[in-house]
Amino acid sequence: MHAQRYWIEDGTMRLVPPGSAETAADDRSHFDRGHVRITAGSSGTEIKWNVMSPCIASLFVAKEWLRSCNTPCVLRFYASGWFEEFHEDSTRASMRIEDTIMRGDRHVSSKIFIQEVKPNSNNLTPLLAESLNNPEAVKDFAVECVLEENSGQFLVETVGPRSAVAKIYGTFLHSYACQSASSYSQTVSEAYSEVVATGRPRYDHVLAAMRMPNNEVFWVPYRRMVLPRHDIAKPGVRVISEITPVDIQLI
Repeated sequence: MHAQRYWIEDGTMRLVPPGSAETAADDRSHFDRGHVRITAGSSGTEIKWNVMSPCIASLFVAKEWLRSCNTPCVLRFYASGWFEEFHEDSTRASMRIEDTIMRGDRHVSSKIFIQEVKPNSNNLTPLLAESLNNPEAVKDFAVECVLEENSGQFLVETVGPRSAVAKIYGTFLHSYACQSASSYSQTVSEAYSEVVATGRPRYDHVLAAMRMPNNEVFWVPYRRMVLPRHDIAKPGVRVISEITPVDIQLI
């Protein structure tokens, strides 16, 4: 069964005829006007909308429609960047939509949120646990940075070919995630100074609005371990990150 696409406009649901040539600009116009898009097929269901638009009536229709949908359900919604959530159960997806309706008047004032977490067996992934026990074994998963004392900034020296950054941006040292002058890099690197000063690793949960290679902004949840480097003469850090759910919820 091919996926079918629907738009819910002002609470009324209509089927998009197969083969319709809707552009990305058409989609943005729909979302800005409060329309909700449903894409449904045998492999699951996607519901997509703009939280800050007049979408409440259409969301309630989508919420009721979910009762008969194929799972898993993917919720994609825009609030200063695209959030993406996966739900195996349609009831949980429906409850989450209701939650976003109740919180839809919230404005996200920051583009990045960092929460330091005490590492333990329950919140560390196998890779991050290994980074503590054997830092050299995870170099391919790491982004390595060095502190330039003249500027006081941490500059990316290498991007591991299996790192989270490489999976999205490649190993190019001047990609969005590696630009030392960007507000993103300046914020995420604040913890690096602490690690260099104390010589102790730091474990964080991070939720950041990041610009993708296609220029769209997505909220990316990830966990990271920041380790002091001992393999170079200058102060530096080795950062191992994994894109995975975190205990930070904005909407």
